Order: sequence, then structure tokens, then C-alpha cells
Amino acid sequence: MAQIIALYSVKGGVGKTASVVNLAALSALQGRKVLLWDLDPQGAASWYLQAEPASAPKIGQLLKAKSVALGLRPSQHRNLSVLPSDQRYHAMEHVLAEKKDAGFRIAKVLDGLADDFDEIWIDTPPGLTLLGDNVLRAADLVLVPLVPTHLSERTWFQLKTHLGNEKIKPGKLAAFLTMVDRRRALHRDFYTEKKIEIPELLPHEIPYAAIIEQMGDDQNPTVFAHAKHPAAQAYFQLWQAIDQTMKQR
Repeated sequence: MAQIIALYSVKGGVGKTASVVNLAALSALQGRKVLLWDLDPQGAASWYLQAEPASAPKIGQLLKAKSVALGLRPSQHRNLSVLPSDQRYHAMEHVLAEKKDAGFRIAKVLDGLADDFDEIWIDTPPGLTLLGDNVLRAADLVLVPLVPTHLSERTWFQLKTHLGNEKIKPGKLAAFLTMVDRRRALHRDFYTEKKIEIPELLPHEIPYAAIIEQMGDDQNPTVFAHAKHPAAQAYFQLWQAIDQTMKQR
């Protein structure tokens, strides 16, 4: 059975999609059979991995365990497949709301895919939504990228409150810092100052780096295109910590 790892954020623009692409790519590099399921209607993860939106399954297919596999596409990278997204998925909330099992539909679909992969990584749209709740319930590990700012920190506690109110319990919940600019005192000191308030915060950070933004130039994960760059090495260290976390389940 595949392990389900979701990248989730209440707030957009925090490096979520770049992180899920690079982390999933690192798992594939280790020889694991990996699926990246792009549930964000922006389709950025699909685009990074050159899975065109035209190949994305229709929503009706996507929410049926028997037909969702028809949308799977191999990427250009060994062991890494993609279930692509496109703008049609903006209607996902309405479609889910009409289902009797509206809060658990994604979990049922994942059950239909779990025997074919070692890991399934999910890129979710930002915000507190019904689709997001589905993923939060289904995931063995939910990873939350946080920019080291007060606003991003606030969204973490909004998520924790939401989980409590809705009685949602992911397998595990963890956070990590991303887009870290160590020239700024707030960014440098954030982990030390917040690790008690946020015990789920991993001691690994992804720097703010132009090389990550340039992933779009050749549509290739940073960890493949620039493996020796400090940003790629930071992703590898984070991946190792996540892998260890999963082994402790």
C-alpha cells in the first residue's frame, strides 16, 4: 500500500508546488514507484513535469476509483508518474458537495491507486476547502510549507484550529520553512523562536533561491537539473527528514 504524502497550505505563494515536485522527484530517484497527483486547478505541478492539462481526466473520472487510473501519465523521469490537473478542477468543490461521501471521496479513490505505487504525493489547492479536508483525512503525512513571517505563522494556527473543529486527524502533521532569506533577521531567527510554539516544525529549511524559480525554464525539478546547488541539497536534507518521519509511523 502506498504512503500518502500531501503538501498543504492555507495560504498560496509559499513554495508548496515547487516543494512537492522536488520531494516526489527525490523519492523516485531512490527507486520508489511514485505518483504525483496534482489537485490544484492551477496545474503548476503538472506543468513542471510536462504533463499537459489536455491529458487530465474529467472530474467524473477523477472521483471514481475504477476510472481515475485512466488519467495517469508517465513523466520524463524514471519511476515518477503524474495524475495531471487543469482549470476544470475549479468545479471540484461543487461536485464533491453532491456526493454522499463528500468528505471521504478522495480517500476512496486513493485506495484504488495505492497498490500500484510506493508513494503518492498530492499537491492541494490553497485554502480551507472540502477538497482540502478530503486530502487531510486521507494523508499519512501532511506537510505544511511556511514562509518565516507572522502571516504565514498565523495560517498554521488557523489550520490547527480547523483540524480540531472538523475533527480531522491526518496520520501525521509536520511543517517546514521555505523561501528563507537569511539576510533577514526574522527569517534567520524564526525556527529558534517558534520551535516550541510549533513542535511539528522540522529543523530543515528551503532557501529563497532563483534556481528554484527557474524550474519553469526547462520544466525540470531543481534536484535533477541542479543537483549540487545548495537549494537542491536543502530539498534532499528535508526529504531525508520526511523519509525518517514516515518510517516512524
